[in-house]
Amino acid sequence: MAAQYEPLFVKYFSDKILAKSVLPVIMATDDELRRGKIPTLNLCLEDAEIEGVRFDRLLLVMRDVLFTAPARGVVIHSHGESSLSGGVSKETFLANLSAGMPHFAVSELELKDGRVMIKGVYDRRLTFRVRALMRFTGAYVIDGEGAAKIKFVDATNDNPAISTLDVGRAISAAATPLSFVNFFGATRVKEVLVDHDMVWFSAESDR
Repeated sequence: MAAQYEPLFVKYFSDKILAKSVLPVIMATDDELRRGKIPTLNLCLEDAEIEGVRFDRLLLVMRDVLFTAPARGVVIHSHGESSLSGGVSKETFLANLSAGMPHFAVSELELKDGRVMIKGVYDRRLTFRVRALMRFTGAYVIDGEGAAKIKFVDATNDNPAISTLDVGRAISAAATPLSFVNFFGATRVKEVLVDHDMVWFSAESDR
């Protein structure tokens, strides 16, 4: 019976999540499904976008899902504990950064040993053209709200007329911030690993 419901959950999540691939895996008995209960629902996403940030792969695990199945599909009403894990490749990280910081042309990007290093040219025309070669080094830091973004601890800038602090803040906001409190499961980031040109993370709900 689970196979009959999976296409309905594909449509349900596809209507709410922008992703290239949406694959739900239902772990429930036929009797549980008839009662509208799924002990464990796994959702595998590829090339997904959450609040404007792209992710290569995501795995959402939702426990004790309660749903109804009206004529046109399924509707999830509640769930228990949930967890979310995923990864971002160097290419996707760079795409996120470029989309959020079009005035910063990245020439070098390193994701390794828990560290993020971004080097490039900031080039923008305001009243007059400003240009600077800048380099930022830092690591992901998880805040009290369960979101994570890069905190830069070292920076260089060859143009003192441009604020290193302001550009660093803008890059941090654009460079794949991790926040999922408004996504399914309302999970909070617990761990972030950076290495081998990848960013991995795991998040869990409070309940």
